[in-house]
Amino acid sequence: IRYVAAMTTSSAPAPAGPRAGRVRWDLSPLVRDAEDARRRLEAGLERARAFERRYRGTLVSLDGPGLAEALAELAEIDNMLSRAGSYVHLREAVDVTDAENRDLSALVDRTMVEAANALRFFDLEWIGLSDDEARRLYEAPEVARDRHYLVAMRRFAPHTLSEPEERMLAERGPAAVGAWQTLFGRITSTLEVPFDAGEGEEPHTIDRLLAHLRDPDRDLRRRALEALYEALGPHADTLSHVYDTLVGDRLVMDRLRGYSGPMEATHLRNELPGPVVERMLDAVERHYGLAHRWFRTKAGILGLDRLELHDQYAPIGEGRSVAYLEARGLIDASFGRFSPRVAGIAGAFFDELRIDAEPRSGKRGGAFCAPVAQDASPYVLMNFTDRMDDVMTLAHELGHGMHFALAAEAQTALSAGTGIALAEVPSTFAELLTFDHLMAVEEDPETRRALLSERVEGSFATVFRQTVLTRYEQRAYAARDAGQTLTAKRLSDIWFEENAKYYGDAVALPRGYRLGWSYIPHFISTRFYTYAYVFAHLATLALYARYRERGEEFVGAYLGFLAAGGSAPPAELLARLGVDLEDPDVWDPGFQEMERMVDRAEAG
Repeated sequence: IRYVAAMTTSSAPAPAGPRAGRVRWDLSPLVRDAEDARRRLEAGLERARAFERRYRGTLVSLDGPGLAEALAELAEIDNMLSRAGSYVHLREAVDVTDAENRDLSALVDRTMVEAANALRFFDLEWIGLSDDEARRLYEAPEVARDRHYLVAMRRFAPHTLSEPEERMLAERGPAAVGAWQTLFGRITSTLEVPFDAGEGEEPHTIDRLLAHLRDPDRDLRRRALEALYEALGPHADTLSHVYDTLVGDRLVMDRLRGYSGPMEATHLRNELPGPVVERMLDAVERHYGLAHRWFRTKAGILGLDRLELHDQYAPIGEGRSVAYLEARGLIDASFGRFSPRVAGIAGAFFDELRIDAEPRSGKRGGAFCAPVAQDASPYVLMNFTDRMDDVMTLAHELGHGMHFALAAEAQTALSAGTGIALAEVPSTFAELLTFDHLMAVEEDPETRRALLSERVEGSFATVFRQTVLTRYEQRAYAARDAGQTLTAKRLSDIWFEENAKYYGDAVALPRGYRLGWSYIPHFISTRFYTYAYVFAHLATLALYARYRERGEEFVGAYLGFLAAGGSAPPAELLARLGVDLEDPDVWDPGFQEMERMVDRAEAG
């Protein structure tokens, strides 16, 4: 079941105030209320059990039409459980402290485990078929829409245990994994720091403190960063223990399943060969000098001998503030220049109250777009703080939304979703569309200058910084696998050393930055998630270069790529757009584009 975790139903829409005040989503189109969610979960679970009673032991005897009927039933079960499960986790995302939300989340976890246990036989029987038997079935014309789903499932065959073992591992998941993830979320989501940003002391969440790092006031940036690390310090041992426990558990599971290393499961989910990923990371590290060049240039622009870490995202030029309603207009125009179809998809998020943008205590930090279910519309969460950067974040999440919407129209519930790496391509492409539009229409020279520097730094954060995060994870898993406990000190040492390679001698790193690992949720929720951003950004820069060259001719092919969802491997889908992952020079256009960005920003 592929629901995405991400709440209370909003009241009638109200005009957005400062910081997107009262912009909250309405979940009622998904599920009426908590009791309705419970009923839907129970009904979905019963459908799963009925499926097991009907199909267990029959897979080898099915023909093409019979398998198509079974897959259609699986898709309906997926939608039932995904819709209710997403509703619950969307509720929790905006209020992690609410007791009913926590109870509902526990119910979802339990129901999903029980449903997965009931349905597990199907995957295991499918994986257990001989190649000839499987080919006879997946080549049947009746299952053409789910052919890749069926073929791709078999790649996990060497790492799948017996059904009783798989059931046991699934049952232990909520306590052995989910509980630690919940603890991390509660610590980081509810952490508040008394901080005076110039208008009197008031509570600041992690996201609000981090937002100050883009403030023109250098002293404010420094104090915000110091306040963040001071607040994280007392929690460092607990947060490191959470990570140590999760990494240790994952390594044990890897050994049980026969994975060759801690990244193999992620590579299989992403359908990306390990050597392709490693060559990409090596290429990024070879280009760290480009980052050093920009950091030194920026220090000169700011009149500094050397950047301090809190200067990294200091604005160059005073970009104007952007209210939420203006952000909507900019995004509508940005997407409309590319395709009225995708502009309409984005507009529906606003019109149908499928965005929660107001920052508030207890709400999850960051941003995401939840696909929810194949027969339901996706939702976006973000924390809008009236900055131009928030416009780019909103565009990013709506890029996911256009992908989910188009794939849901064209694919089944089983074939609509993609691996993480491919899923990040549409969101990054949407950012580039928005940036180009902003540069075309923005008249304020200071804002234009700020946009240019932010585009450079956004690319660096996505390509270079996410590579740092991946290298950090690789070393952490290697240390734990070698029998070393991941203490706060050990994690801090690894973190600092990997960051030092990226920043070189161009940026001074404060001692407090040693805790920079402690609040990053991707390490906790999905290991090696971050290299997907690197892959997506470099691949998208290559695609965007083709869009500039081919114009309208490219649009139709790109919309076809979005609609294809997960119906083919990433290499095949990207090859249709001219990107060959086996080409040793495949990443060069991405780095060339980044270099052009730096040239343009340096020129002012």
